[in-house]
Amino acid sequence: ELMEPELNGIQRQGSGLYVNQERRYGRLMVRFDFDPSAESLRMYTTVPPPPGAGPEFLVWCLSTNTLYWDVKIGLDAHGMLLVHSDVDLDQGDLTGTARVLLDRVKAMHELLDDDLVEYLLKSKLATPAQVERFSRAERR
Repeated sequence: ELMEPELNGIQRQGSGLYVNQERRYGRLMVRFDFDPSAESLRMYTTVPPPPGAGPEFLVWCLSTNTLYWDVKIGLDAHGMLLVHSDVDLDQGDLTGTARVLLDRVKAMHELLDDDLVEYLLKSKLATPAQVERFSRAERR
């Protein structure tokens, strides 16, 4: 409820939450998983690595991780790019925890919609459909 005003359509699923969003990068499902033993939340989304990406892309991912303090890029067990952030759950200040999560969602959007999109365009790794989508989203 604390995040609903900024994350329209957020829904509960098991012990976590998720929201589908349409962004410049594309359609994202942002998940929020709760780990009771660690008293923390992991906020994340997965996106496919660009077709044809090689070692240069891996270097870009690693260097991008140094630019963002709160959001990181990794690989999941299925080879998807995992853009994620871990947030401590403060039971005494749920409003503060929600605010931190919303800030992390904004950082995730910046990483994907700005940094990754521009890298894909500059490196000519975007598919023709992505190029069209990125151009349309930029004009809006």
